[in-house]
Amino acid sequence: MYGQNPATAQKLRATLKLVLLVEANPNYARMLSDMLRMLGAEQIIHYRDHEEALDKAPGLLYTLIVCSHQAPECDALAFTKGLRRSNASCRKSPIITIAPEITMSLLNDIRDSGADEFMRKPFTWGDLQKRVEHVALKARPWIEAVGYVGPDRRRFNSGDYNGPRKRAADNKDQKTAQIEQAVRILKAAFEQYNSDPLQARRAMYAQLEVLVPACKTIASQSFHNDVRTILTQLREEWPDLKQIRPAVLSLAAFMKIEDRHPSNAA
Repeated sequence: MYGQNPATAQKLRATLKLVLLVEANPNYARMLSDMLRMLGAEQIIHYRDHEEALDKAPGLLYTLIVCSHQAPECDALAFTKGLRRSNASCRKSPIITIAPEITMSLLNDIRDSGADEFMRKPFTWGDLQKRVEHVALKARPWIEAVGYVGPDRRRFNSGDYNGPRKRAADNKDQKTAQIEQAVRILKAAFEQYNSDPLQARRAMYAQLEVLVPACKTIASQSFHNDVRTILTQLREEWPDLKQIRPAVLSLAAFMKIEDRHPSNAA
């Protein structure tokens, strides 16, 4: 906890309890481990190969993951995508990706893989501290979709922005915006059900964590019935897509979401 504010160090304790380090270079791994311990890491588990790390990940609830990208030996993109779509208890844990060179293309790939933060080698202890504090103290909302699983990387979710809100979505209250986003993801997941049934079903189920409570505040019987229908079907071993489809379309119509991509899931 060298050089840290005691109050900040205390807040980071939970995030630094059990750290997974994926780094192919043993010398760099030792340096990273030393830096993490200076920040207050209690236990660090190191793997040189991303496939081995991914294979062993389900066994422990890592509170922070630091993964270097040196494909093919250590592929942070493959590791992050695989972990986010797995059943591991640490699938939602914050991930900091490190790469020797970050181009715009690689930066987009890192974000799309589901990583929380990124750093370019070489970096300082202060750089690492900043990233760890950011994932620990400014955690982003979680997105569970088909094409993307990970923290919400959209800029308008940043709490640091205090300027004028110009988009229509920005003028809605937060609860309504969350419900609308849940319906959008639900609809998109249904439309992609045939391409990835397992993740599509998980993504749809995740949106019910927002839509079921919303039934208490939305005075619409059709909204309630649609949510109930989807919930009932997703609880079945083999959901009936023909019953889910009208309920999804009804929710989209209720939230005034345009049908830009016709559904082919049923």
